[in-house]
Amino acid sequence: MKYFVSNVCISLAVFWSIPSLARAPHFDISPKVCVVMEQHDFCDLELQLSWQLAMPQDVCLYENNQQLGCWQQSSQGQHQYKARVQVETIYSLINPLTGKQVATAKVAVQSTDAKTTRRRLRSPWSFF
Repeated sequence: MKYFVSNVCISLAVFWSIPSLARAPHFDISPKVCVVMEQHDFCDLELQLSWQLAMPQDVCLYENNQQLGCWQQSSQGQHQYKARVQVETIYSLINPLTGKQVATAKVAVQSTDAKTTRRRLRSPWSFF
């Protein structure tokens, strides 16, 4: 009987935790890619960020390590941001109370400048 009660308790704990796992946080950023003419040029973007969380919580939006804004007891939200990026940039939602990262998204920067050199396929010391 003792084992039956403990198995029932464990089963209920697993059953109640499944819905929270099924609703993972959704964090979307648009546009995801910026194309520049040369490799080290800056890219100016009008970013649209939106998120939807399983439960309301305090969240702060970060660009790499710089805080952009915070919202209290938010389960969903939208934010527009004018960004000037030069390299791949990571945007994160972080709970300021726990320091836990809730969700992330990134903006990639690609250049149209094609590389003119090619990598050697063989080592220079090869006889074949």
